[in-house]
Amino acid sequence: MPDLCLNEGHLNKGRLNNGRLNERIATRRLVLRPLETGDAEAIDRLCSRDHEVARWLTGMPWPPKDGVAAEFVAAAIDTDPFAGEAAFAITLGGVLIGLVAIKAPGELAEHPDCPSIGYWIGRPFQGFGYAGEAAAAALGWGFAAHGCQAMAARAFADNAASLKVLSRLGFRETGRMMRTSLALGREVENVVLRLERENRLGADAGAGLAEAAV
Repeated sequence: MPDLCLNEGHLNKGRLNNGRLNERIATRRLVLRPLETGDAEAIDRLCSRDHEVARWLTGMPWPPKDGVAAEFVAAAIDTDPFAGEAAFAITLGGVLIGLVAIKAPGELAEHPDCPSIGYWIGRPFQGFGYAGEAAAAALGWGFAAHGCQAMAARAFADNAASLKVLSRLGFRETGRMMRTSLALGREVENVVLRLERENRLGADAGAGLAEAAV
């Protein structure tokens, strides 16, 4: 089980560094940490310039644009994680292998009361259960930080691997929606899901699943 070092109530905002995310979460194999300026190169290589990852992300442009990763990292570092997005670098042995983020309530109109989760794993690191392990840890942070009763998520309807990860974590489908994918240049059907606090499964529930970016 991940060592979250968190209480299942509201996370103490005093643990922020000048309003910035300052939390590190250790799981069995991974460490989730706040993004750093130097992470832009790995994000650019693993996500921005890999169409097989970028295609699953609605906001990632294609063809890739120089500076997009650096701009994202700079914005994430300066964002209040309680009012905007808490973006964690997923690291394995100190190497960035993906990202997981908890967005404040309001990102999904279908569940305006719920924070939402999103994540991606670089292709060289897919297939080892890292997405489920990281997502489970981030959900623990999200429930504690927001003191919420439920979390939401969405994934492309044809992203079977990611939907399987979310299902194993306890998420259940609540509807469908359309979102424009910049990488694909068209609207894509998304599955909307919700996880009730009482239905949250064990933190290792995602381990061993096939991975895909979402």
